[in-house]
Amino acid sequence: MSGSPDCNIDRTFTSTFYFPHQVMKTNQISRIYRNPIYLAKEYKKMIDSGEVKTQAELARIKGISRARITQILDLLKLNSLILQELEKLGDPLKSKITTERMLRPYVNKSFKD
Repeated sequence: MSGSPDCNIDRTFTSTFYFPHQVMKTNQISRIYRNPIYLAKEYKKMIDSGEVKTQAELARIKGISRARITQILDLLKLNSLILQELEKLGDPLKSKITTERMLRPYVNKSFKD
């Protein structure tokens, strides 16, 4: 009887699957957004204190380009009123409210501009 096509009839089974109506989200990793002003001040402090000797060394430590370090440090050239308002946002930010790239056009400009 092992060769008969009906040999699996007694071995069949039925399964029923129930899926929840709402998909449960797994623990999502929340992203941390740094305030670019705090980041610039942190980098400036590292250079001024002698923790790093040059911007190039800082770039190697942080794993970013030297040009990127310069762009971030240039934010400290923003008008003092703008810097104060940006510092009020705190660090870290809950969302991407402002970035270095957004602030770049305002470097070396007056408050009225």
